[in-house]
Amino acid sequence: MNLYQQRFEIAPLLGSTVQTVTGNLVEVSSTERIENFNGVKTIQYDNEELAEEYNTKNGKKHYKIIILIIASPAEHYNVFKQCWLEYMNKYDEIKSFFLYSDENIGSDIFITEHAITYKCEESLIPGILYKTIAGYYFCEKKFTYEYMLRTNLSSFIHIPRLLKYIESQENEGKSNKVFTNLELIPLFNDNNNIALLETIENMKKQNPNAIIPNNVIENWKKFTIILSDFYDNKNFISNKNFYFFPGSFFLISKNIINRIIVGILKNNILDKGNIKTAPDDVAITAMVFLYFNNVNVINTNDFTKRCEKIETEYSETTFHIRNRTDTFFGNRDTDIKNIVYQVKKFYNEDFEIM
Repeated sequence: MNLYQQRFEIAPLLGSTVQTVTGNLVEVSSTERIENFNGVKTIQYDNEELAEEYNTKNGKKHYKIIILIIASPAEHYNVFKQCWLEYMNKYDEIKSFFLYSDENIGSDIFITEHAITYKCEESLIPGILYKTIAGYYFCEKKFTYEYMLRTNLSSFIHIPRLLKYIESQENEGKSNKVFTNLELIPLFNDNNNIALLETIENMKKQNPNAIIPNNVIENWKKFTIILSDFYDNKNFISNKNFYFFPGSFFLISKNIINRIIVGILKNNILDKGNIKTAPDDVAITAMVFLYFNNVNVINTNDFTKRCEKIETEYSETTFHIRNRTDTFFGNRDTDIKNIVYQVKKFYNEDFEIM
């Protein structure tokens, strides 16, 4: 890419006038600065065509759902990426992006045809949270939409079934909704471990041989402190459990996404209570419940299949498939076989990994 093809856009504060610079590489300054939006000041596009496509002076394109897919460089992830590319932007109602982190890019956000890259170190914490928020921000600026779905590379989404299901749930409107499979964190400390003991007891009822690793227990204890500080509630532990949206699938209404972005821009909530040291899905859930006490959380567990072995049979109502067997087998070979089969079965029988 030569210098002329580089185009920088100064990210405005809540819809202020956009300033762009093209031509030779120059120092860019802006009269409209982002106030504490994780340091985001510039957006760079891979080419002029993309810059023009996302120029809001041409209007904003509308999508029913925008899908943001957590990604990072790895050989098996490249296979998952090929599977996603086969179908992720196949439907007019859907716009999908991979989310990457790269601390070496020349702008705060870098946009290619299929990816949004945020300038930070690739990491589980806080990297995934930061690039998710960057994805939310870019899409909020550039599109109109009804929902955003955050998922990951090893998940498979049956888009037609998902669209049909979401439409069936809109009789009471589209706002204040989260579609997800809830998971829980028991809240406990050294003086009160009732929730932890109850969690262990319930697990033993399902599987007498179940064991919770010590590092998981220590993390739960740490998250209890983080959440208590975030909500400024020393008695937060009395809630016993904190239910959160797992990172493989949470689909959130536009009004909630917008409120999170405003919270970051205006209230610096990423710096509140050390929440950015929690996993991304826990942190985003905490932000949602900070601003909304009337969220309609719709449990999609009945429409999710978790593959723990080679699978060839799927329910006709399933729209989310979680391919995660490396914890059993120590590699992603089974996951790769499953997700390739899913793409062939539901989208293109001639699909092959290159």
